[in-house]
Amino acid sequence: MKALFQRLITDFQETKPKSVVERDYKIPLDSPKIVSLIGVRRCGKTHLCYGLINELRKTVDPHNVVYPDKRDEQVYLFLDEVQNIPNWERYIRRIHDTLNVRVFVTGSSSRLLSKEIATSLRGRTLTHLARLFGFNYLS
Repeated sequence: MKALFQRLITDFQETKPKSVVERDYKIPLDSPKIVSLIGVRRCGKTHLCYGLINELRKTVDPHNVVYPDKRDEQVYLFLDEVQNIPNWERYIRRIHDTLNVRVFVTGSSSRLLSKEIATSLRGRTLTHLARLFGFNYLS
C-alpha cells in the first residue's frame, strides 16, 4: 500500500497543472491553520484545490505540493474528501503539529460539517464553505 501511495504522489507531482476555471476566492496559501474546504457534492471543491495547487506551482517546487519526503522544507498537503479515511483527524492533527506542512482538506459528508471539523481539529482549522457560486469564510 505504501508503494502505491508513493507512486500516486510521484505521478501527481510529475503531471502538468490541471486546467481549471479561475474563481473569485480568497483562500490563504500561507495560513498556519489547516484550511478546510467543505460544501455540497459537486460544488467545485476539488477544482478549487487544483486551482490552489496551480497557484502554488508558480512559486513552489512541485515536489513540495503533496507529501514528499522533505522534512526541512515547507510542503503542502491536499486531501480531497478526507472524511472517507478512518481517524483522519488524528493524522491531520499529528502532522500539523509536528511537520512543516500546510494542510488543505475537502469534504462533503454530513459528518464533516464545519462544527465537527473545528471540534475534531481542536482550533487548528480555518474553514471556508464552498457554494456553487463562491465561498464563505466561516472561522
